[in-house]
Amino acid sequence: MEVITQVNQLSFRQNLSNDQAFIIKLAGNKFDNTVGSDLFAKVESWVMANSMMNSKEIPTLIVDMENVGFIDSQGLQKLLSALRLMQSQKSNLLLCSLQPSVHLVFEISRIDQLFGIFSSFDNCVNYFGFQKQSSSYLLAA
Repeated sequence: MEVITQVNQLSFRQNLSNDQAFIIKLAGNKFDNTVGSDLFAKVESWVMANSMMNSKEIPTLIVDMENVGFIDSQGLQKLLSALRLMQSQKSNLLLCSLQPSVHLVFEISRIDQLFGIFSSFDNCVNYFGFQKQSSSYLLAA
């Protein structure tokens, strides 16, 4: 199963310490332990590769969850692990486009207070003043 379908590079314009972000679009409808573990492993290897390749800060990750209609507690735990990893690198992991059923799980568990959550990718882009670049990259599995 392919968790990450596409990674698009963005440039920040204002109010953020690093100068770029990447969007990760999740392909599947279900976000459970298996999918969460796959995402965390890819984020972990991406962080390590970024830290080895350049001396700058790790870019922010934006996870587009538009396709995800179900998330369980183990999936939430993997997202929290990814958030902690990004924060340990002085970066961030933002979420966007949560479906109502997924957003409700975040609210009930109060995890919505830990993440930056945006109703849509466009709202996220507009909030931070991102300038979308046309280049896109497929992330190797």
